[in-house]
Amino acid sequence: MITFDHVSKIYEPDIVGLEDVSVHIERGEFAFLVGHSGSGKSTFIRLLLKEFEPTEGTITVAGRNLQRMRRSTIPYHRRNIGCVFQDFKLLPNKNVAENVAYALRVTGQPGRVIRRKVPEILQLVGLGDKMYKMPDELSAGEQQRVSVARAFVNHPSLLVADEPTGNLDPDTSVGIMQLLYRINRAGTTVLMATHDREMVDKMRKRVIALKDGRVVRDEDKGLYR
Repeated sequence: MITFDHVSKIYEPDIVGLEDVSVHIERGEFAFLVGHSGSGKSTFIRLLLKEFEPTEGTITVAGRNLQRMRRSTIPYHRRNIGCVFQDFKLLPNKNVAENVAYALRVTGQPGRVIRRKVPEILQLVGLGDKMYKMPDELSAGEQQRVSVARAFVNHPSLLVADEPTGNLDPDTSVGIMQLLYRINRAGTTVLMATHDREMVDKMRKRVIALKDGRVVRDEDKGLYR
């Protein structure tokens, strides 16, 4: 699903985002990307979403070489990756159902499909009774569930979560992780960048550790350390 082949990203001569990173993540895997602030996690994700180009190396996502991708196909590439962020990124002037429906509309789904899929996905994330609530009427955990629903409603083959539990209390974080685990069990590859040591240690999934832009550890069923 994801291959980084000797990838480096140098912002300035003395600012290194990633340095000679080679990582291969198979379809259907659940992998944690861990490391302190400045370790390279955000650079890794932004390169994956083709927000900018690597200085060196090759990145392949779902069999597509990102460096050879035409500019016109970049929005399509991003729409095929579900993204969940720490700050939810919900549209404040749209209710829960409209926020989720937006992800379907931008991919050109017809109204009948949207009317069927939105209630289904909200039921899946436990928000079937909150369809018409506005984001500011929801708890932080509920807002993140909406974010997960929006990321997954198109059933992407890859879901990227950047610190999805960063603003949540421990109990709510467990609920979000259980949700991501269920999505992974359904066949979606999940890559999660996190500082949540306890969650990583509890899940015992693959752990890719970054430090100063380099991969310092890559373990199956790993711990945060």
